[in-house]
Amino acid sequence: MLADVDRALAGLLEAEKISGQAPKVSFDAPKRDWAAQQTAPTLNLFLADIREDLKRRSTSMVEVVDENGVVASRQQPFRFFDVTYALTAWATRPADDHQLLGLALTALVKYDHIPLRFCQGELLTFLQSGHALHLRAGGKVFSDRFATELWSALGSDYHAILPVVVSLPVPAGEAEAAGPPQTVPPQLKISDTTSTLSDVFEGRNPADPDKGIRTRTRPSKS
Repeated sequence: MLADVDRALAGLLEAEKISGQAPKVSFDAPKRDWAAQQTAPTLNLFLADIREDLKRRSTSMVEVVDENGVVASRQQPFRFFDVTYALTAWATRPADDHQLLGLALTALVKYDHIPLRFCQGELLTFLQSGHALHLRAGGKVFSDRFATELWSALGSDYHAILPVVVSLPVPAGEAEAAGPPQTVPPQLKISDTTSTLSDVFEGRNPADPDKGIRTRTRPSKS
């Protein structure tokens, strides 16, 4: 599914034009030898971090119904992970870098979520389940030392980083089969210890739920 996120972001950025041409998008680590091989303006989306958004964690089970509307199974809800990219621009001159990075920023802030037309594969399944792929650009998600440490680790020249975060829903757990469907009305019996009578409260009959709840009094068996 991460590859589908890559393709969606690449499609979004490549839909923009700079000097009449779509920018190239790369997901390689922007090391010095990689940078030396670039012959065209390139946007690099380096996958820098993946972590769960614990604020969106839910423990309530989700009911899965069959074609008859009967609960067939229960499953844990989706968990949401923030997938964070370090976006940088690479061209022949700093001015071109800035123009390309500005183009990317303008493209990304047009959307609060990745549009459907850029999604494929598993992402389409998530969208059909009612989830949106929320998109954030430019927020402070890295530490102040991250950029310096990143370029030092990669052995490459310093480039300004634009953080890009996609909130990715991920299926969790295994579906647990529900119990057999109810076929008789539920009953609650309340007996009087000083007499032989008891009250029986009968719930809706699954075969005829429109009849509602019934109450009757009958002798209690001793």
